[in-house]
Amino acid sequence: MVATRSSTSRVERDENRMIVVVTGANSGFGLGLCQQLLYNLSFPPGSDIPAAKPQSTALPPSLQYLLHQPPSATTPHIPSPPPALTLILACRSETKAIEAKEILLKRHLRDLENRKKRGEKVREGWRDGLRVVWEGVDLDSPGGQNGVLAFCERLKERYPHITTLCLNAGMGAWSGLNYWTFFKQMVQDGMPLAMSQPKYQYETKGAMSRDGERGLVWGTNVLAPYIMARELAPLLRNSPTTLPFSPRIIYTSSLTSFRDKLTKDPLDDYQLIEYENSYSASKYMGDVVMCELDREYNADIDRSYVTQGEKRTLRVLTTDPGCVTTNFFSAGLGAGAWAWWADVKWVFYWLAFYICRIIGSPWHPVYADQGALPLIYASLIPDEYIPPASQIPAPRFSAIAERWGRTKVGYGEVDRWEEGLDIGKGVVERCEVIRKEWRRKEGLE
Repeated sequence: MVATRSSTSRVERDENRMIVVVTGANSGFGLGLCQQLLYNLSFPPGSDIPAAKPQSTALPPSLQYLLHQPPSATTPHIPSPPPALTLILACRSETKAIEAKEILLKRHLRDLENRKKRGEKVREGWRDGLRVVWEGVDLDSPGGQNGVLAFCERLKERYPHITTLCLNAGMGAWSGLNYWTFFKQMVQDGMPLAMSQPKYQYETKGAMSRDGERGLVWGTNVLAPYIMARELAPLLRNSPTTLPFSPRIIYTSSLTSFRDKLTKDPLDDYQLIEYENSYSASKYMGDVVMCELDREYNADIDRSYVTQGEKRTLRVLTTDPGCVTTNFFSAGLGAGAWAWWADVKWVFYWLAFYICRIIGSPWHPVYADQGALPLIYASLIPDEYIPPASQIPAPRFSAIAERWGRTKVGYGEVDRWEEGLDIGKGVVERCEVIRKEWRRKEGLE
């Protein structure tokens, strides 16, 4: 049913197989996304895909009319014959990938058994066609054996196509908390805002990559996703036209990604080395880079355009999972002799997020599989439900939490994206120079 290591031999082309790559799949949103993928794709032919059902909250005003039309052939459902799935867990540690795979499959098999007990149908042959594999990648390094370029080259050599590339992995140079600022913000802004737009987290200024050549946070959250989006675009465009799901690149952004997180002239320090708070700045920079790529990849394409010969259109979308309790911020909670205090603060984080949701915060889905819903929606929703890139590049889908646990998907746009287009273009040009330099260093050109 599954494998941990990816085979070194080339996988034969299967016109009815989805191949999904998820970076940072070993925990948090990435693991939640993998869980949602297995759940939503394991229904029998003809079944609706629960997480990909069009929602009024996930449509811009110009497309609301689609909800009032009779369901069309593009309404998300499991086709016949149903596609098999290869799920590639892209992360640095094989050990963590194995642990993630075991957690993922244990949960999925339990879910399948529970669905059978409730009398719900489960697709025949689903487990036999499921492949879960690990591909190692170190996002801090463009080059090297497990660097981003080597990772992309392995995928090109081993796989005939990719259906979805989920650029989920990210990092922040967290170093601690300012407790006075925390309590001050709780009083002045209220708990939901303080727990979603924090002003009290310390970040290490000037954190650099291991080789000392790049800003660490920028390299991980902006450069690495750019290189993957550029290098793997041909595999995505090669996705079989027989599959009902269009190829997509999905970038995981943040609630805190706003234009004002960057300086007035952000290209002067585009690697964010002199920033006191580089994480939010890097996420906004990543957003506008995705806007630029979406515009580039879909230039001169109108809404009715579906395929060009045997190549498919490729959209680049952004998502905001909201606030969930993952290990993302654990670096700033404590370690070593203070690990017990980190555990106490971890419980507080979870409880605080839960309380925020109960009192009406739309930003706190709390659980990773709920925060992952915008990612799977963006991955599977048909093109007609997304505004064209010529109008809105890299539309943003976000998690909207409801008080008693239900999570909807909301539609939005990258903050001040019109103003950010020049920034995105400038960063793309600089990332491209670095990509080509590293390709030459690695003997790929």
